[in-house]
Amino acid sequence: MHAEWARLMRTYADLHLCPPLDDLDNARSMAGLLAELQVRLVGLVVPPERLTPLPAIVELFRTEGIDVAKRLNLRPRSKEELLRSLRRLRGKYELISVECSVPSVSRVAVRDRRVDLVHFAGREHSNMLRGKVAKTFRAAMEIRLSDLTSAPGLGAALHRLKREIETTVQGSTRVIGSTAASNPHELRSPRDIAAILTVIGLPLESALEAVSEVPLEIVKKNRLKLEQPQFMEGVRIVRRPAEK
Repeated sequence: MHAEWARLMRTYADLHLCPPLDDLDNARSMAGLLAELQVRLVGLVVPPERLTPLPAIVELFRTEGIDVAKRLNLRPRSKEELLRSLRRLRGKYELISVECSVPSVSRVAVRDRRVDLVHFAGREHSNMLRGKVAKTFRAAMEIRLSDLTSAPGLGAALHRLKREIETTVQGSTRVIGSTAASNPHELRSPRDIAAILTVIGLPLESALEAVSEVPLEIVKKNRLKLEQPQFMEGVRIVRRPAEK
């Protein structure tokens, strides 16, 4: 009974929203629906040139009681491009996702502590690479509902995602589920996302964590890093001495 109550009391998140930043009517509709779906944290894609000042839709979401984490989607064409982007932008975002469509990018992205989420483009070389690096993942694997809804063949997309889930389970890789929604019609409830994750092979508890505990922990950890200096891995300032 206690475990079931804990499930009902989860805080849910969708770490991938990509609405037009200047369409306030669209954003208002999304915010209202997200509140109804009990989503309390979202990752909003904001390009670097829109960071200052932040788009008005950020405050619009917050007025609905929805916490907003700034998200950057990187689609580097080389390892060098990825590393340059991480050096320049890591300290400005609470979430960084990397699209892994090139093997050299994938090898770095899954291991680099500055990368929060990785998403594979579904090509054959990516399938081969996942098997080789499954046990070295530091980033979380992102499974997007758009991978199914925008795929030319649902059966092929399901088969590919099942293979991805098998890899993550074997390597104890964290998984998050997201919608990648740009409008209200593309939003789904967190429990619907979790249900789809179970269909493609993720255990029920892991599927629920993929839309709650895992994304929440990623954002919490990154906000702590942004607030506090970190001199080396695992070492932070706990308390500053009082000024005399």
